Amino acid sequence: MVARDGSAEAPQEGAGSVPSVPAMPSVPASELWRGRPYLLLEQGLRHSLGWQLGRDGVPSFVVARLSRIDAVKVAERFPMTSGGWASAWRTLAGLDHRAADAISARLAEREQRTRAATALAVLDAESLRILRYVIFSGGGGEVSLTKGQAYDLRFGVDRVTVCRTGAADAVAEVPYRDIEILEVAGPDQSGAGGAVLGWSLALGLLGAVLGLLILGLLGLFFGAVIFGALGALAGSAASKIETTIRIRGREADLYFVDAATRPDALRIGLSQPLRAIDRARAGPPSDPGEQPQPDSGSVPDQLAKLASLLQQGLISRDEFELLKTKLLQAP
Repeated sequence: MVARDGSAEAPQEGAGSVPSVPAMPSVPASELWRGRPYLLLEQGLRHSLGWQLGRDGVPSFVVARLSRIDAVKVAERFPMTSGGWASAWRTLAGLDHRAADAISARLAEREQRTRAATALAVLDAESLRILRYVIFSGGGGEVSLTKGQAYDLRFGVDRVTVCRTGAADAVAEVPYRDIEILEVAGPDQSGAGGAVLGWSLALGLLGAVLGLLILGLLGLFFGAVIFGALGALAGSAASKIETTIRIRGREADLYFVDAATRPDALRIGLSQPLRAIDRARAGPPSDPGEQPQPDSGSVPDQLAKLASLLQQGLISRDEFELLKTKLLQAP
């Protein structure tokens, strides 16, 4: 390349169109430290872009030169502001177009991961209950689930959603109004403590006998302790948790296995979603001027039905009192 004055210009590395300045990335505190800067991309590049905490404790964007021996030399620093980011990016693009293209793609991936993490956090906050890493054990219906694969079950405000572990995208979902059965079951754990104790005593006794024969009285004690601990571990493994969650809707019947929560604890944890399911199956709440009317029958039967609606949260206390008054005053 020849300049206007006739002198030769040094070509830029990877010459091409200058990439536009991407949006300034968010920099977490975990990526700011003194010493070697955090760089967005290094492999196969001669220049890179990143950030660093200066000796004075002030963070800055940096453009760095990379060598084949994994050495990093900061070429220029820029303030950690939107203007500083734009200047750092233009400096990198002026030095190495290929590096700018590669880092631009890396920034896009980073932004996508950040958005996915944000969406997941929002979904977590909106969920009534989340069962993480439950194994799909089978079922019927038109669902795209793989038997033996782990999923997250998210009980939201109006539906249960099946997601891949750590992801926000739904693989399958069942609206609460369509759920016919939500069942939690598992083997009886009442004998689990006895199994652990039995294994511990049996192996502890064996260890005591072996220790006595090999090391004498000292071996008796250590053998009992060591083999007893091994027995406790064996008993715990033998009484592992296998809680089954069944979700049957109008179009699917799904079974999952939770190996982390016992059935009684899981039932308690699902109490809020269960109430939401009951409300959804009962239908939308009535308008104030259209309170649900009791079915025909005796006054005591109708009062009992009203009390049941109140207990389920389908009518308010005021609505209950109003309907009760109308019922008692009816001819």
